[in-house]
Amino acid sequence: MNMRPQSSLSFFSTLTVNGNTEHFSFCLDLSRSESFPSHRFSCVDDEFHADTRYSTYQVPHNAAHLQLELGDCLGYGGTGTVYSARVSNPLSDLPPSVPSELVVKFARLNRCRSLAREAWIYNYLDENEKLTGTVVPRCYGFFTSKLSESSVECTTTSSFELPFELPWSVYEYDRDPHRDSILEDDIGKLVRPRTWKPDHIITKESSPWNSWAPDPDDPLVAVLLLEKGGQMYTMFDDKDPLVQEDVQLICEDLELAGVAHNDFRMPNLIRAPLATSVCPRHKRVHQWNIIDFNQAWPLDLSVENYPRDTDLVLDLDYRSGYFYGWQ
Repeated sequence: MNMRPQSSLSFFSTLTVNGNTEHFSFCLDLSRSESFPSHRFSCVDDEFHADTRYSTYQVPHNAAHLQLELGDCLGYGGTGTVYSARVSNPLSDLPPSVPSELVVKFARLNRCRSLAREAWIYNYLDENEKLTGTVVPRCYGFFTSKLSESSVECTTTSSFELPFELPWSVYEYDRDPHRDSILEDDIGKLVRPRTWKPDHIITKESSPWNSWAPDPDDPLVAVLLLEKGGQMYTMFDDKDPLVQEDVQLICEDLELAGVAHNDFRMPNLIRAPLATSVCPRHKRVHQWNIIDFNQAWPLDLSVENYPRDTDLVLDLDYRSGYFYGWQ
């Protein structure tokens, strides 16, 4: 009997990140936190549905502690900033599959809720669809800590409007620095089953993240820990028929998993990590991975009755104007 390897999401309960550059020096001690579940979207009525199957995932409390030394900044956007990080624990103390270098995605101080949603999508893809490590990078957990409990040295003493160089700083062009983004399932009508008894199951409505708002006086720091991939997709890659074929296949994998990405662009397509596993559907090791799921949400394809509408919702529009950033 073939047993599935232990999930990377079960490896760590706590995390220390040390950063030291010419702009800042900090030491963050963070603990695993619950992610933010999504409601289920249905193409039958074009509404989001409350569903107890879409709930939080168990957080490991007695797993290993990981120590990281922050490296180079790999990119940034409205939700957060992404850095490489070197594992500073002795590797012999860690699960053998943990690489020596990882990626840390820091939420901006007003985007912790959005990052909690992205963490839930990684959980969902790992638990239900087994796509982490094949089509998307492996995820090692979602961690949070109060900034007041950390050691930070920089060029200002302000706790919220920190210098833009800090990994969690609020985006300088943010129109409303004191609120998080509105997610797709925050708006519109919510459909509940006639017998809605979630009991002790934490769904979106009962999650603390549902009503979370940034607190300028006591800010929260949130990070997502991921496997490190390679370079972003380029126009040079776009001309290669083999690249096109492989990307179309990973898009198919994500679509068949019933996950609408909602922001599939060139920067969100990267070369797959070196330890990428064989895709069970296509019997090959994919050379590309999809990232950035803070705007994503799931569908249950087993109850959808309109395949054409479902295809429209799930279609990643690879090589479209939006993918290239033309619209």
